[in-house]
Amino acid sequence: MGFRDLKAFNLALLAKQGWYLLHNTNSLFHHVFQAKYFASRSFLEDQLNKRPSFAWQSIMAAKSVVEDGIRWSIKNGDKVKIWNDKWIPKPETYKIMTPINPKMYNEKLSVLIDKGRAVWKSELVNSIFLPH
Repeated sequence: MGFRDLKAFNLALLAKQGWYLLHNTNSLFHHVFQAKYFASRSFLEDQLNKRPSFAWQSIMAAKSVVEDGIRWSIKNGDKVKIWNDKWIPKPETYKIMTPINPKMYNEKLSVLIDKGRAVWKSELVNSIFLPH
């Protein structure tokens, strides 16, 4: 078949399984792996436990590929963490470059959006983040 880098190809296929776990939460595959490995967290927040299966070890080995390629689509901002998630349209890091505000460490992006008018709360955004 002429694969130049079999390891990279394998990681790409395993990353597809990780992506599937993130987006197809009603599938049997998701329910089985969630019950066994990441019951109280999401796939991206999980760490390898004491006795992972070979399949789970393999999918977790490709988790970094999924993390590197994932970006948030904001919508209403209820699921996006301001300081931890990649949501800024700047390809350097896709994350906020402003130092973390300790009072807002676990806040979701929805606190910065006026949902009634579907616009940013400009005063709040300007008071929290650096101008750039």
